[in-house]
Amino acid sequence: MELASVSRQLCHGIGFSQHEQAPMLRLRTGENWKTEYLELNRSLSLAVGDLKFCLGYITMNRDGSRNVLPCPRIKALRTGTQCESCRRLDHSKFMHHFHKTGEAPEGMRKYLEQPHFLYIASFAHGATKVGTTSTQSQWTRLAQQGAVIARYIARANDGTAIRVLEDLVTEHVGLSQQVRQKSKIKGLVGWELDYQQLDAINGQAADQARDFLAAQRGLETYGVQLRDELWEQPGFARPVIDAWSTRALHAWSSPVPGARHKLRIRGVLGQSIMADSGDGTTLRLLDAAELKTRQVDLAEERGEFREEQSALF
Repeated sequence: MELASVSRQLCHGIGFSQHEQAPMLRLRTGENWKTEYLELNRSLSLAVGDLKFCLGYITMNRDGSRNVLPCPRIKALRTGTQCESCRRLDHSKFMHHFHKTGEAPEGMRKYLEQPHFLYIASFAHGATKVGTTSTQSQWTRLAQQGAVIARYIARANDGTAIRVLEDLVTEHVGLSQQVRQKSKIKGLVGWELDYQQLDAINGQAADQARDFLAAQRGLETYGVQLRDELWEQPGFARPVIDAWSTRALHAWSSPVPGARHKLRIRGVLGQSIMADSGDGTTLRLLDAAELKTRQVDLAEERGEFREEQSALF
């Protein structure tokens, strides 16, 4: 199986911060990180490799902070973002099962001790999920997922209690805990719903989940507080949502891996980039999840260019 060169620049996806005005494409070459800001109206050329490579694993420090470590062998992948060796080393896997097993490294236990929130998120095709997020990731978690509309419905003193509530809502209200990226993209270019319709879907699901939780006894014992708080969508996502709601957004016109793509950024929603090729051209949605795990080389694009992608690898 082919290994990635240590000089190969691999994409770790799009990251978000409330302290930054634009989303960030996170690139890594060996131990060196590089950030490319996906600012509105920035024109880029992206050369995307065809092969996928392991992005490494996460370990937790005793204070609850984390380390993102590269794959020792940088193995090629067929699916996913990690090789088997890195999955075994990854501490983040304990996060999803600690409330059932009680097993986790000390650093993960420290992370889970902080207050957590329960949210209901909806996506363009109407799929609605229940999820959890820590205080430190309260805003960024939903930004990364590409939620079109979301509401926080509960807060708990720690992550263990909130994950118990998440499982209860899934079991008794019927809300999933996952929505596939491909279906999110399909919904944004499918034009089945508009923003007003989706808001009604999300509001109804949030009410049902909150009413169910309100009927449970002993929530105050775990420091659970029910709430009705609309998540604030980032400004750079609004153009994408508006284009979807007005049925102006189209699918990307060619496969993303193994090609060079020229684009002008017009908005970013989760792991997707809305782009055109200049004034008066079609708004298209590039699935940036296709960049993750692949070699990505980026250059500034100057002047006018046409809507075309050419084979690269």
